[in-house]
Amino acid sequence: MRTTTTRVIGVVFAAVASFVGPTHAANLLFENVTLIDGTGTALLPGASVLVRGDRIDTVSAAPLKHDAGVEVIDGTGKFLMPGLIDSHIHLGANAIRDPKEPGAHRTGVVALHGYLYSGVTTVYDSGNNPDYIFPIREEERTGKIVAPRVFASGSTITVPGGYGDGPTSIKITDWKESGPQLETYLKQRKPDLQKVLLDRHGIFSHLDPVISVENLRKVTRLANENGVRTTVHASSEEDYNDALAGGIDEFAHIVRYAASDGLIRLLATRRIPISTTLVVFNYIQRIADDASFLDDPLFLAAIDADILTRQKGPERQRYISSGMSEEFKSSVAKYMPTNAKRLFDAGGILALGTDRGWGPTVHMELALLHSLGIPLLDLTKLATLNGAIYLGKDKDLGSIQRGKLADLLLLNADPTQDVKNFQSIAAVYKGGSKIDFSVLDIQKNRGSGEPPRPR
Repeated sequence: MRTTTTRVIGVVFAAVASFVGPTHAANLLFENVTLIDGTGTALLPGASVLVRGDRIDTVSAAPLKHDAGVEVIDGTGKFLMPGLIDSHIHLGANAIRDPKEPGAHRTGVVALHGYLYSGVTTVYDSGNNPDYIFPIREEERTGKIVAPRVFASGSTITVPGGYGDGPTSIKITDWKESGPQLETYLKQRKPDLQKVLLDRHGIFSHLDPVISVENLRKVTRLANENGVRTTVHASSEEDYNDALAGGIDEFAHIVRYAASDGLIRLLATRRIPISTTLVVFNYIQRIADDASFLDDPLFLAAIDADILTRQKGPERQRYISSGMSEEFKSSVAKYMPTNAKRLFDAGGILALGTDRGWGPTVHMELALLHSLGIPLLDLTKLATLNGAIYLGKDKDLGSIQRGKLADLLLLNADPTQDVKNFQSIAAVYKGGSKIDFSVLDIQKNRGSGEPPRPR
């Protein structure tokens, strides 16, 4: 799939260790490339795209004159599109309880490297230990680690005993007490989006307490006043209606159970972004029957061997023994994919999301969405610009247009002809700087030696 040269471990380690700050992008000119701009418009063959610094300067259907200092990239036979955006991940796959535990930091960095290797230039962590995710976000933004752009919620909002109630969640009770606590969190932590959990059915359809609509309105109003958009984990139409009444900005999942035509039309008409997350449920359904999909070359290259071993063994058994696999087969599989297609057909804003912690699952999500009948050209928008819209960052990200950040994916084959071609990666650029795959701490680069340790 790729032509990245494998180096000896010592060279890889030296290259990673030398990365101590943000790189400064050179001026680039992509010539004679087929452009897929992320807006869903038709492909433009023979295009030229000029990048100055970290932003796109010019997009042209004709050749461009350029300065002597511009690096020219021959795009003949190649396809240029925006970097992929995963609008719902959990770095560390929800396994990080103590940010100071040995290996916790590296676990996150390895996962982020796997996203880059998979063509993903932006991720949104939709709920995590704030003492874990926000320092990693800071390291990404200051250039201390090689990573996609990281956006995060940190703590999620729920109620005592509600879905997701845990040691780092913010529990809304009496607003006189909860309001100031939330305001302090918003001002100090500065989440990019604030995640709320509103799921009275949980995973196994039992009743859990949920936040009241009145308090949800207060949460969304306070977040918005602090410049923070809100997203909600909801599963049923009842949950969705409460979330809409509470003024939520977007949804972290497609509705998981039966949904009325009225709800589908309302979501589409109001243009409320929804993260797709089909793969998290499909993954758990599939792994119980046959875990061989984890032997896909992209998984083997990008994900630690010990993680794959745990997924095939203890995690697979946990999904089976807990009843999760059977539950998702009997309920979620009936409705969630159908609801995704209904939302797409109605004109809703679907943003690719996985609810996983590994880059290769992005390509599983693309394949699942395409299997529903969503055209591949539409998927290029769903995986890029719609993700930026979900984040509220579409002025800077998600499409190849003048003034936007040059987060780019150069492909060797046309992704509008075959969904597998999203994996035919020739190069990944973040802010105009090419990602050097050889310095990434991924399984592919390790051989049999000691893995490199990113800073």
